[in-house]
Amino acid sequence: MLITKFQSFLLLMVAAASFSLLSCTDQEPVTPAAERDALIVLYNSTDGDNWVNKTGWLGAEGTECSWFGVTCINKRVYAITLPLNQLSGAIPKELGQLEELFNLKLNNNELTGSIPAELGELSHLNMLALSFNRLTGIIPTELGKLENLTVFGLSDNELAGNIPTGLGNLSKLTSLSLSKNQLTGEIPRELGQLTDLTLLALSQNKLSGVIPSELVSLKQVRQLYLYENCVKTDDLELKSFLAERDSKVGIKRRGCVKIEEEAGLR
Repeated sequence: MLITKFQSFLLLMVAAASFSLLSCTDQEPVTPAAERDALIVLYNSTDGDNWVNKTGWLGAEGTECSWFGVTCINKRVYAITLPLNQLSGAIPKELGQLEELFNLKLNNNELTGSIPAELGELSHLNMLALSFNRLTGIIPTELGKLENLTVFGLSDNELAGNIPTGLGNLSKLTSLSLSKNQLTGEIPRELGQLTDLTLLALSQNKLSGVIPSELVSLKQVRQLYLYENCVKTDDLELKSFLAERDSKVGIKRRGCVKIEEEAGLR
């Protein structure tokens, strides 16, 4: 039987429609596959079954960018935004595989354990928000490699050890919040290099020693919190600088006896 030109046209249209339908429904996965794996490890490591919102998580390949709290650009994970979502457990080192990650917001949860040094590999990271958890251990020195970071929040945890001097290399920082931890040692003079800072919060730790005079270089700082540490200065210029910015300047040395004993200064 002969097929007319019209019939041929109809067959071509049906074939094209079928191909288009397959193309629309066949979702492409996030690339590379390691990024999907990292998201799944995050879910499993932080008790994802009991999150407040877990919509979409662990769905089929190709759905990753629709998972609650996940934002993608060009099929790469760009942001993970899961504050106040009842995450508990450890932050997995696999998050360091998210090469294009720009924002990581896991604050106000119940995270425990240490901060993975692998987060220092996230060279595009702009915001690291881990405050209001129960993280322990030290602040990894590797975080001093996050040269694009502008917001760095680790307050209200149980972190110990010294403040890494390498944080002074994060020249784009506008906000550094390390308050309400158990940090010891002196305030690094290198923090005076962070001239874009508008917020510096180091209060309610176990810091001791002399406040570095380099902090007077932080001309953009509008909020500066050093109180409830055992720190001091005789530098008149620095005293004036602190008085203008720290409303609680009078209680910087609260608890000094205990802090100095623990630091071997008495």
